[in-house]
Amino acid sequence: MLAKKILFTFLGIMIILGGLWLILLTLEILPKLGIQNYGFYWLEGNFTYTALGFLILAAGVLLLAFFSPGVKKKGTGSIVSFNEIGEVRISFRAIEKMVLAASQKVKGIREISAHIDTSEQGLVIYLRIKPIPDLPIPALVRELQETVRNYTQEISGSSVAEVKVLVENIAQDKVQKNLL
Repeated sequence: MLAKKILFTFLGIMIILGGLWLILLTLEILPKLGIQNYGFYWLEGNFTYTALGFLILAAGVLLLAFFSPGVKKKGTGSIVSFNEIGEVRISFRAIEKMVLAASQKVKGIREISAHIDTSEQGLVIYLRIKPIPDLPIPALVRELQETVRNYTQEISGSSVAEVKVLVENIAQDKVQKNLL
């Protein structure tokens, strides 16, 4: 996936450079800069090719915008499966709700948030939790991982590659004092 994004980024940059070269050549800017145009004199002053250069430039920019490695569309994504009747898509948002429902079965967690990603092996579930105080965290996290993995695989039908948990903080119980 990353190799594909890098390839499209490189391709986008090359397309942008090609569009710029065509624009500069047709507007007769390259000869003024002292750059040889190597037999492309027939393009100079031809504004049809200038418009084509701008279209090529726009295509390169769009390619970079959609496929560059730093760009990630938040909230989008789904898993796709097929059955004998047709296609089934489950959005990452729906899977996040499944994960939150499964995590409520585990006692001892005050707050939780989930994020879903994919890998070649299956879904990767990222959890941020705040457990209540005085609970052994390794046992709690292990139970949470197993519960979330089993529930998500059973309900969605997709394999879960990993359940990564970040214990963000320990939740503080609010103690109310009655002052008389």
